[in-house]
Amino acid sequence: MWRWWLPISALALILAILFVDPYAGDWDALDYTVLALAPRPSSMLLGRMFFIYTNNALWRIAHGLFGMDAAHAYLVFKYFVVLQSPVCVALVWLLAYDLTGARRTASVATLLVALSPFYVIYSGQAMTEIPSLLALAAGLVIYNRGIKFNRTGYILLGALMLGASVNIRELAALYAPWLLIAPLVYGWRLTRRKIGLILAACVVFCVAAFAPFATWYLLDLQGYRAWWHGWVASTQAETARHPVTLANFRFLLLYFFIAAPIALPLLPFAVVGAWRRSSRFAFRLSPLLALGLLGVVANLSLIIHYSVVLNGRYMLTGLPAFAPLVASLLVRLRPRSARNARHAFAFVVLFISTCHVVVGGIVLTQAARTLANHAHTGTYIARLRLLPEDGVIIAGAASVSVNYWRGIGSGKWETIGTGGGYYGEAWLNQTIDDYLRQGRRVFLDTDPKLWATRGWQLEETRAISRLPARFRFHRISDTIVELSQKSAGRRSEGQQP
Repeated sequence: MWRWWLPISALALILAILFVDPYAGDWDALDYTVLALAPRPSSMLLGRMFFIYTNNALWRIAHGLFGMDAAHAYLVFKYFVVLQSPVCVALVWLLAYDLTGARRTASVATLLVALSPFYVIYSGQAMTEIPSLLALAAGLVIYNRGIKFNRTGYILLGALMLGASVNIRELAALYAPWLLIAPLVYGWRLTRRKIGLILAACVVFCVAAFAPFATWYLLDLQGYRAWWHGWVASTQAETARHPVTLANFRFLLLYFFIAAPIALPLLPFAVVGAWRRSSRFAFRLSPLLALGLLGVVANLSLIIHYSVVLNGRYMLTGLPAFAPLVASLLVRLRPRSARNARHAFAFVVLFISTCHVVVGGIVLTQAARTLANHAHTGTYIARLRLLPEDGVIIAGAASVSVNYWRGIGSGKWETIGTGGGYYGEAWLNQTIDDYLRQGRRVFLDTDPKLWATRGWQLEETRAISRLPARFRFHRISDTIVELSQKSAGRRSEGQQP
């Protein structure tokens, strides 16, 4: 069977290398890098502890063997994700094959995942998407085989892997119902022993998913409890800024389409076809149809989280589950020009590849500026070295870069945050005043690329443009100016930065 999945895995590896992020990745990747070096769990949700502490172990090995410094630690984390990408693809193939029993169908399903624009983009970033999907796919494969062949060890190990995937990225928890659904759709007769085994699997899942977080929170290790509640407060502020409404469904469906440009429009037809073929199964739900529907529900349920309007990568969550369902439909659609099943399969592969190349090309074009900003993080240290190590800087979109370089020990700079850390113009002015009264030097990066010209962050840009009316500017470099107090009589004077 390796002849079927190995070429797709190789393709996934090639794409990950070709489109690898120019630096670590999204701001989350910078945060994870700092946390892995600390080491310390993330304040987000359940702490992503398996991901962070695995990276910490890798860093210790690289540092011990090769003397790699902290400034290059992100390379270890990023390329470890690159290496996981083809393994994840192979596991998706096994999952699809177990569900359909057909090599061609499994290969088509795997292509739908491997060529997803979001999968390609995040295969080259030090983020949790690919590691979580890998653990999720492994857990589903092992658990399904345990249920299918009544293997206790497989069932418990599969539940453990599914729980671990939650601790890597919490969205995998949306698959928790599968622990109860799988025995039913695989035709189990629920004896006392089997009910006990299912409950034991649920316990194992919960321990793997929640016990690490519960330990840190209840014992308040490294002051984790207050830090976590700070994240909760920040999330509440972000939710107020980006309220969840039915109108957000347009963003969800757009990102859903980008993640699965072929699968989304074909899903209704695939569901109907699978339903008609499932008459011999309990509740007319075959394992293929039941898991596929669970994947669709998982994606659609993400509308309850405000981030769905900002982050399309969340739509990868359900893709491994419903891709086999859509693949089973595509393989059955034989064009008239196809002389046999092999030619029909080749046509489907060409069709999938063409559609994904077109959509992926558009996505990468739109993402070019974002990727350029990622590269900017790596070079931003040159600007920071112009400042005193304890300086305070207002850096707009580069605030994350400042926090990153401080986090890995390159300086002690502080930022007056933007985005989630911005609380209005009065707060901004008062914060600058407070730092100046403390004798701290405050700087502003006036680089236009760092400041939004539209959207919800435009308010911050406008507040920055009014700072010259309140503070005196002293130019330090082409883009950086130092702020100082104006005399009371000259408060109304100033010039635009």
